Amino acid sequence: MNIYVQMASFNLIETEQLVLRPFSMSDDKDMFAYASQADNLVYVFPAHKDIAETRLAIALLFMKAPLGKWAIENKADQKMIGTLTFVKIDEKQRTAEIGYVLNQAYWGKGLMTEAVRTLTDISLTAFDLNYVDIVVDSENLGSIKVAEKAGFWIADSYKALSPYTKVLRNFRRYRKGKHE
Repeated sequence: MNIYVQMASFNLIETEQLVLRPFSMSDDKDMFAYASQADNLVYVFPAHKDIAETRLAIALLFMKAPLGKWAIENKADQKMIGTLTFVKIDEKQRTAEIGYVLNQAYWGKGLMTEAVRTLTDISLTAFDLNYVDIVVDSENLGSIKVAEKAGFWIADSYKALSPYTKVLRNFRRYRKGKHE
């Protein structure tokens, strides 16, 4: 079955502590709470200057083409606390790359590991992907821990320009496949 048809069937995913769901404009304040904090975004994107920038990001990056993009909602307080997205999908090779951001106030609680593990399991079974990658800056210890705790292994390391800062950085590609 087509991966996009499968993703449409999983636009709402519930875990023990989280709901992975489509984005809404009502997420703007929750997203701005972390998207405006530079220390929360060191390895991902420049901090948003105002809520209008956050609303534009929600509309263009998440709502315009919503498949493979989930808002992470914490069940305990019903706040949107981050994003989980397919950064790249290769339909022919049946592979994908996952990217994620989490509000710093929720770091260290295992929430992102739970989200990544769940999406990866669904990707390898229901979406029938051969493997899923996570690419992290080699200094991003939090994301490295998430990848490792979610069962990913280092597939390779390389130097590349950061897509956000355009500075040459060291990256690690973590991978998890169907039979691992």
